[in-house]
Amino acid sequence: MKPLLALAAVATLGLVACDQVAPTTPEPTPGPIAQSSALNGTYNLLESNCGDPASDKSLVIDGNKFLFPGATCTVANAEQQVNRTRVTLSCEGSPAGGNRVVDLQTRPDGILRLTEDSTTLTYHQCMKATASTDSLVGQTM
Repeated sequence: MKPLLALAAVATLGLVACDQVAPTTPEPTPGPIAQSSALNGTYNLLESNCGDPASDKSLVIDGNKFLFPGATCTVANAEQQVNRTRVTLSCEGSPAGGNRVVDLQTRPDGILRLTEDSTTLTYHQCMKATASTDSLVGQTM
């Protein structure tokens, strides 16, 4: 009788163990990436040029639009990565016409790092703004 009870106890423990679900593997954390719509606003490579609307070092992010001096880009795709967001921009204008792939990283102090190929530009946030266009980037960041 004792072996039968021991066998029943092991079987019961086995059933309880089978009912447990293994924890899911956590997704990689996004790192220092902006929250929804946090990128919208004006930026400049030189913080001292923030008040100059004619600056040739400016960048305006308005929802899914990136407005560089001489080029207007629309976000075609955005892919969240471990510590950055990779964005494919479809651009019109000179000198940056065509598709561009850039990596974006933000810092809490209002710095936006934009890396394209081996070049990294550091933009200072001049002013935050709400988007007036669809915000594809904000949804993925």
